[in-house]
Amino acid sequence: MPGADRPLRGAADRPLESRLKWLMFGRLAIAVVGIFVTLLIQPFSGSGLAPHYTLLAACLLNLVYLFAARAGAHLRPLAIVQLILDVVLIGALTYLTGIDRFFAFLFFATVIASAMLVGLRMAVAMASSASIVLAAVSTLYFLATSSEAGLRLPFVDTGLIEAYASRRAFVLPYLFFFALSLHVVALLAGRLTAEVRRVRILNDEILQNMAGGVLAADRFGEIQFINAQAAKLLGIGEPETVRGRQIDRILPPPVAQLLHRATRSEGRVADEFRLNGSPVRIAVSCLAEGEGGPLRGTVAILSDLSLRTQMEEMTRRADRFRALLEMSAAMAHEIRNPLASIRGAAQELETSKLPREDDRQLLQVVIRESDRLDQIISEFLDYASDRPMDMGLFDLAEVLRETALLLEARRDPRVKILREVPRSMLCRGSPDKLKQVFLNLGLNAIDACTTEGRTGSLEIRCTPARGSETDPREGVLVEFADDGCGVPREHLGRVFDPFFTTKPHGVGMGLAIARKIVQAHGGDITLESQVDRGTTVRVWLPL
Repeated sequence: MPGADRPLRGAADRPLESRLKWLMFGRLAIAVVGIFVTLLIQPFSGSGLAPHYTLLAACLLNLVYLFAARAGAHLRPLAIVQLILDVVLIGALTYLTGIDRFFAFLFFATVIASAMLVGLRMAVAMASSASIVLAAVSTLYFLATSSEAGLRLPFVDTGLIEAYASRRAFVLPYLFFFALSLHVVALLAGRLTAEVRRVRILNDEILQNMAGGVLAADRFGEIQFINAQAAKLLGIGEPETVRGRQIDRILPPPVAQLLHRATRSEGRVADEFRLNGSPVRIAVSCLAEGEGGPLRGTVAILSDLSLRTQMEEMTRRADRFRALLEMSAAMAHEIRNPLASIRGAAQELETSKLPREDDRQLLQVVIRESDRLDQIISEFLDYASDRPMDMGLFDLAEVLRETALLLEARRDPRVKILREVPRSMLCRGSPDKLKQVFLNLGLNAIDACTTEGRTGSLEIRCTPARGSETDPREGVLVEFADDGCGVPREHLGRVFDPFFTTKPHGVGMGLAIARKIVQAHGGDITLESQVDRGTTVRVWLPL
């Protein structure tokens, strides 16, 4: 493929690349015109053809610049080299044709190009360099007209030297004001270029990258500006392909009619449409030259309402979930009261002399299952509770050490508990609630290590989370890592769901309550597991 080996230009290089192309085109056009003009006014002699050769050299250099740019040369150094050689070439033309001829005024073009391509400092440097070159040429001419020096200038027509001798008194003020003009032009061009770049930042970096869409059309209905987001919402392709086209031909009919309505009313109108399957709100304002002045055009602001629609749906779901949770909590309370009566009656019957041994065993089953049901209801009410937690500054490392001691007191001798906890780690939150989380994670890990007669280990780690490029959050990371039976892949997405459990006698509320407590602290809890290789639960908490 042609050009497949060319290095890709960044977005920041594209404006410089475009300006360099214009500089090359302008230089080539001036050189070609200059060759024809000098052929008409210069005699066809050896010395008279020297400017033609210089202009031809400029054309050849232009081809070298073009090949260098296409080969992937760095644009900024390439631009500086071109500007320096332009000063040299213009100086040579000034030397060959005279310091007060039209070629000397090309220095102004070089200074302006320096400001546009590189900046103010380069423009001032080029103005100073041009002044020095012009002064050097004038000095050579002065020495050539001086009777004492009698310097001979090669390739320079004697008529030019004689003309210089007759105007020698005029040359010094001419050089002074010419150099002053070059520096003034450099300053003005530099300031103007800086202002243009600020406007381009507004256009390219703000308007082009803003979340909302922006479209501007003139009073004739031609699109003058459109950013990528507006083109995406309207479904009309790339912004560059639609600029300058009529809104009636490129925009969806309802949108074009809205812009026409704003033009007729000369006010602000807004409406909502469904474009490409997404709800979009479009607000159109008119631009006029002053208050009550003639209309200049219209500006449309497009807002994607998909996020608002999703938020409304999430709010409705949250309201339904909250209502269901409140109803479930009320039902749990109502179930708990008769459950307590059933348990009490069963205990009374168990202690009486009337039941037989078989009946007493059945009553024990009723009491045991009543206790289990009461535990489920208690954990559900704890999960459904919205009571605020008592937050404060505490030592997280001390809470982890206490959790490890409790786990060691309850652990199976086949499980080894390891700790990697700093001496102190201050954190803000509820120590009792977090101890409940850590104790639950530790007991789950011990159960996983002792399933089916296994032996294993549990490692508790606590490290500061400094933040990184992938996760910029700063806080503290607590990890519970075991080498137990692990969780099957198909169950990983449900481990934090209420009432989901893989244990024969589990309730399935432990991890759900743990996640709720961690999220109430502004933290996050994640679980990674592989069957027969172990599980790691990570709890991130903000400091």
